[in-house]
Amino acid sequence: MDRSVAIKKKAQQLVQKGDVNGAIAEYEKLFEGGDKDPYDYIVVADMLAKRGSMQEAVRRYRQAIEEYAKTELYKNAIAVCKKILRISKEDLAIHRTLGELYAKEGLYGDAQIHYLEFAEGSIRRQDHDAALDVLDQVLKLSADNFDLSEKYVEIALRADQPERGGRELLRRAERAKLLGRLDEAESIRERVSTLAPSLLSSFQSAPVTPAGPVAAADAAARGPVAAADAAARVPADTGFEPSSRAIEREMVVPEEPEAPAIEEPAAAAPAAPEPPAGAAHEPEPEHEDLARTYLQAGNKDLAAEEYWKASELAFFRGDPVRARELLSALLGVDPTHEAALRRLVDLTEQAGDRPAEARARFDLAEVYLAHEEWDLSRAEYMRCIELDPGNDRARGRVKRLDSLMNGAQPGGMPVDLDALPDERPAASVRVREEQPAPGDALIDLEEIIDEFKAGVSERISGEDHESHYDLGMAYMEMGLYDEAIGEFQVASKGSPMEVKCLEMIALCFLEKNEPASAARELSRALELPGYGPEETISIRYNLAVANERLGNLDRALQHFEEVYLLNVDFLKVASKVKELKQRLARAEDRG
Repeated sequence: MDRSVAIKKKAQQLVQKGDVNGAIAEYEKLFEGGDKDPYDYIVVADMLAKRGSMQEAVRRYRQAIEEYAKTELYKNAIAVCKKILRISKEDLAIHRTLGELYAKEGLYGDAQIHYLEFAEGSIRRQDHDAALDVLDQVLKLSADNFDLSEKYVEIALRADQPERGGRELLRRAERAKLLGRLDEAESIRERVSTLAPSLLSSFQSAPVTPAGPVAAADAAARGPVAAADAAARVPADTGFEPSSRAIEREMVVPEEPEAPAIEEPAAAAPAAPEPPAGAAHEPEPEHEDLARTYLQAGNKDLAAEEYWKASELAFFRGDPVRARELLSALLGVDPTHEAALRRLVDLTEQAGDRPAEARARFDLAEVYLAHEEWDLSRAEYMRCIELDPGNDRARGRVKRLDSLMNGAQPGGMPVDLDALPDERPAASVRVREEQPAPGDALIDLEEIIDEFKAGVSERISGEDHESHYDLGMAYMEMGLYDEAIGEFQVASKGSPMEVKCLEMIALCFLEKNEPASAARELSRALELPGYGPEETISIRYNLAVANERLGNLDRALQHFEEVYLLNVDFLKVASKVKELKQRLARAEDRG
């Protein structure tokens, strides 16, 4: 019997006996012997994921992706990428890989979606070079997306790369000229004269080649030989030049037989053709129908993914109204979809819809707050208050954040919320302004709270789980943790909100400095069926916090590592893992 077949057979027998570790060890023998069957990598990765070894599972999934890509089985590679995203939704490298794979499959709309996801994540991490490199690819696929082109220029300036931004402006000027928008083309060239005048002088003095003045200007900047070579070699039917640095780099989009090939200078790698007309504008109803199908089957994750694709395709097509409709459907399925909320903020701002923008910014701030991204959260709450001065919830959040951040802002001064402009209409009933007479009784805060509780309890039935949950959140905001726990307990009974309620009860116990009770509630939440690792990541993190406070450092480290393997960027988990390892090492040294 062939050695590899014998090893696989033995591994399968071990799996049937429940010996997952033994089965993995058998497959490792295959890999050490040079066996690179992508399916074997997936089998091992699945076993590692079930065991909780997420980082190692992701490594094996990546190997499967590489092997599938080598044999041009791009659809298989895409499916494995999605497995990784289910473990870690914010894995930026996988978004870039998906962009490349979709482009090779000719699915240019899907490619753009993942490229942009990678670019936005890179910008948040201040990695502007990576963002610009990927946007080069998107602009090849969507040459007339002038809004994205403008964004590209802004990022280039932020990265202190004016020439890169200038080259993109020149590409856009040429494209505008080809579309007959001559005034716009001239206006763009004037901007280049301020941004990167050396580029414009090359643009004006370079010989006009069949590829257009942008390529000629770039060639001229590299020397007369390159300019002559460009003029001699590039055919007249090129269409448009890639943006910025990508002019000199190989495209990731595979060659399509029906599209004309673009010749490049001999020194450069062969470039793939411009995608067929309309390739970037796949019809989004296909994705929307898929989303509805997934919803009917109860698969919210896949439904959200398809709604996201549909909304992005509408956005690329220049249909912001349709994009907003689809984003609303998506957020109805997944209200905390960070990328969708960011896109909704952009669209509502462009539309000048202040109320909708305020709501979107508040929801985005809530997501940032849940991730403990204090600065980002506070900035969105502040913008929300500017748009909607009557939003007391946003004001309350800012006050809490200021107390968490010791009230210090970058300028060293706390923001005076009451000094913000208030455009609310005058109240119909005026509050008494005069000072109380010496004999007036002081306001009894406890009495007011008791009246509030009595009034609310009369209006909310025991079956109204969402209202009890919202009331629990209100009590939490007021620091009434016992009352909040009571409401969350009512909301959790017989409702799909049980996991969320148990987590909020645990957070209340942590606020009361009762970590043992918090750990008990969080452990209960993890035992509930029907929730995958990515849906319980915050529960695992808080369970680690509770164990750390109890002094159970080994157990705390275990839970922090589980979170780290699911999502290395979640909250401050990487620093927590490092810190606990150091503390445990010091404890061992002392022992």
